[in-house]
Amino acid sequence: MSKSDIIGKLLISIPVFFAISAIIDYSTTIWFSGTRENLIRNEFSPLLVYAVRNDLLVPYFLFTVIFYFCGSYLALKLLSSDEKLFYPASAILILISLAHTFGGLSWYFKSETYSNAILAISAITIMMAIFLSGWSILQKRNVS
Repeated sequence: MSKSDIIGKLLISIPVFFAISAIIDYSTTIWFSGTRENLIRNEFSPLLVYAVRNDLLVPYFLFTVIFYFCGSYLALKLLSSDEKLFYPASAILILISLAHTFGGLSWYFKSETYSNAILAISAITIMMAIFLSGWSILQKRNVS
């Protein structure tokens, strides 16, 4: 399988995984939170709380899933010509997807250790994004 075939498959599969992780996150959050009041009181996402309070959950849910797919597809498509950026960006999106999936399940596990592990995944993702940004700037600077 050629590199362009691999990139082509990742270009679709990673955004699909990202969208599915949002579906898992919000579905498990709604399911395991129990009541509307419990979700509003304990949810971390202010946008989700706003959507629940104002009965906008379905449009919010659909918009978020579509946005995640389109945004991640566009970002990867733009980076697909540069293999050095494409694969790290793919890893970042996969880590964000995992954080979403595990975040929704935190309503089930309700453990501080589990929540800290999710925060660690998020911190690693942020550090990778910062490093990748700095590295790409230095690479462009050295080429010029």
